[in-house]
Amino acid sequence: MMASMEIYQRIVRETKRRRKVRREWKIEIPNDVMEEIVMRLPVRSIMRFQAVSKHWESVIKTRDFGTRHMAHQRSKDPKLMLVSYGLSHIRFEQRDLETTSLEESLRLKTEKIEGAAMAISECCDGLVCFYRLTQAVKVVNPATETLLPPLPLAKFQQLHKDHPDRDMEQEIEAITDEDDGPDLVPFIFFTRFGFGKDSLTGRYKIVWLYNIYPATLNKKKKTRCEVFDLEEWRWRFVTTRPLDHHQILSDQRPSFANGSLYWLTGDEQGYPSTLTKLIVFDIHTEMFQVTSTPPFISPDASGDKIGLCNLDGRLCISELKGDCTQEFWWRVEECDKWERIFSVNLISTSSWFGGIASQPLTPLAISRDNNKVVLSLTYHENLVDFDLDPDSTVYHLYYYGYYGLAVPYFPSLSLVDF
Repeated sequence: MMASMEIYQRIVRETKRRRKVRREWKIEIPNDVMEEIVMRLPVRSIMRFQAVSKHWESVIKTRDFGTRHMAHQRSKDPKLMLVSYGLSHIRFEQRDLETTSLEESLRLKTEKIEGAAMAISECCDGLVCFYRLTQAVKVVNPATETLLPPLPLAKFQQLHKDHPDRDMEQEIEAITDEDDGPDLVPFIFFTRFGFGKDSLTGRYKIVWLYNIYPATLNKKKKTRCEVFDLEEWRWRFVTTRPLDHHQILSDQRPSFANGSLYWLTGDEQGYPSTLTKLIVFDIHTEMFQVTSTPPFISPDASGDKIGLCNLDGRLCISELKGDCTQEFWWRVEECDKWERIFSVNLISTSSWFGGIASQPLTPLAISRDNNKVVLSLTYHENLVDFDLDPDSTVYHLYYYGYYGLAVPYFPSLSLVDF
């Protein structure tokens, strides 16, 4: 019995000694170093890390932490987000850019989709909007599975919901905003809004620019614009006076790059024109300007032969020439110049796009790891990749299957503090 007690006491003493040694060797990691470590974790791991303490929950929810996390994400190749929808759901699939393997997915229930198809915005800081012409816009962060409450309807949406028959427009009471006098109901064949971020304040804004129809009613003013600031939570009109005498090209999704949104102009009905210009909207100042297309675009190029997109964070413009070649250029903001990055031959890619070689391709993302670019064609399945080696003419089928929209994507913490 005594021997057992001595053994027990010896064990207790040894345990206390070891605990004391561990306490003496405990390493205190400074908070700023710990933040840098946590910032490099996947989004879902960071979300779970909030449960460690109230301190870490408050740190992770700050805008500064989210901004630094996004900057780290953008130092790597983007993910590929494939968005598709059914009659009452929308699905987000996050895929690896190099292998296209599925990494994460999110399925959201929606209102039953009838009539006009679902529209999906470009991705901004990991956020995506989905909506219909007469149904509220919804903003989702697929990485955190955060879904904001439905936005109030824009005036444009309210009018279409109340008076869906275009033939009745002559009988509808005019609407008025601060900038202009009465007009008939604004109408567009189908306009997609722009989604961007104020580079100075960090505020996310939706910008819905649309043509006024019929254009003959007001020979000077052709467009109207509504802006929704996610922090103000309301739609408001902004002046489009710099766009007097200009219509936007119908059925285009504006591109967001370097703090501005970009559209191409069309004719009075919104159809392609050979007098194409570039509409620029500064997200911070909320002011428009109209400029000529860059000098490498043919002076008489039709709007439907010009491509406009965000590629690797830069504005990318291309033109589909008569010989079925398409040259891609992007803007180097540091020196305010344009740089030619690559060209493709649509005869070589047409076999994957139903034989079509008359519509410009859109580059989705560039992979720094394997020096390739992924190309898509609007309203068509499949994706094609292209080796960016100057001497290469090799194209490959990159992805086969249905998707509603494919966009470059960076998982983010955006809206975690809303």
